[in-house]
Amino acid sequence: MPRLTTRPPRMYRDRGRAYVKIDGQRVGLGPWASAEARETYDRLIAEWLANGRKLPEPTDADEPVTVTEVCVEYVKHARQKRDARDVDHIEPALRIARQLYGSEPAESFGPKRLRIVRQQMIDKGLARSTINKRVKWVRAAFRWAASHELVSERIHRRLDTVEPLRRGDGGRETERVKPVPRPDIRRTRRLVPQPVRGLIDLQLLTGARADELVRLRAVDIDMSDQVWIYRPENHKTAYAGKTRMIYFGPRARRLLQQFILLRPLDAPIFSPKQANSEAARRRGSKGRRPNQKPNPKKSDRTLGDGYTTASYGRAIRNACKRAKVDTWGPHRLRHNAATFLRREFGIEVASIILGHSSLAITQTYAEQDEKKAREVIAKVG
Repeated sequence: MPRLTTRPPRMYRDRGRAYVKIDGQRVGLGPWASAEARETYDRLIAEWLANGRKLPEPTDADEPVTVTEVCVEYVKHARQKRDARDVDHIEPALRIARQLYGSEPAESFGPKRLRIVRQQMIDKGLARSTINKRVKWVRAAFRWAASHELVSERIHRRLDTVEPLRRGDGGRETERVKPVPRPDIRRTRRLVPQPVRGLIDLQLLTGARADELVRLRAVDIDMSDQVWIYRPENHKTAYAGKTRMIYFGPRARRLLQQFILLRPLDAPIFSPKQANSEAARRRGSKGRRPNQKPNPKKSDRTLGDGYTTASYGRAIRNACKRAKVDTWGPHRLRHNAATFLRREFGIEVASIILGHSSLAITQTYAEQDEKKAREVIAKVG
């Protein structure tokens, strides 16, 4: 049986010259015991290890890297290193650049062409904020390409000179996202299934993102103290090595205990199957004979073990229509929590609980408390 080894191939001597055998190839390094041979060997082994113990594919210096190759390689990198939600924004951001300049050398993609790509986004009717984000991802792709020596550094530096669109420069203007009015929450909440009602209440109590709570399982919660703690493995800033902590106080604990008792410990706490059973109980067996066959299924869709952000949002939107209130989604509940936390405990505490990396982000979530401002001005003004 062959002996397995994890050591890199050795340098050996043949007629006063240094060589190494990698992947069945004999590679010359230079004169034996010379600094040149040692440097070449170290570089070759480092590239071999970095490439998964394979020699890198030889590149043809006459074939320039194209814009399409930069975009494709960056998306591959993003799928491995970044959050899946980022990838959903990166791909459409690079699509127009590929359509217009995909076959051209990446070295020719400068500020003028980036502005043409941006104008295409404006012509498509995208919001100004969306356009600025997508242009940022295009610049990020070329910055990554420069760091991997696919393009020269001057390319991404020139692209960084393109300033973001300001109000009036182009792009559709959108209204700022605001908290959901409390009466709308109350009217909608009455018409959603119990698990969705629990998710709504838990978002208001914790300020957590919808995708963090729909995956929540009992085994993921640290219940060793009065304040329970949930550390989701996958979250928005996980790619940057940051830890996300969601805290459950007394009211959130009581809410969770109602659902934990009904579900296996390793299953999502909030389940659409539970909602389906609840609806079946409300309907009862009225109008169906004991031996009557069930109605044929209208589609191949099946209920999952837990909610997704899409199904959670869909349940809320359907209830909004029945309640005859303006449609709102789960993400706006985070704005409600941010506004309350900032008003009661200050922006720094709100930033920690919401998991923001900067206070500026919390500012965009929390509405200014005009009542407090009016009280102060009434006293000092």
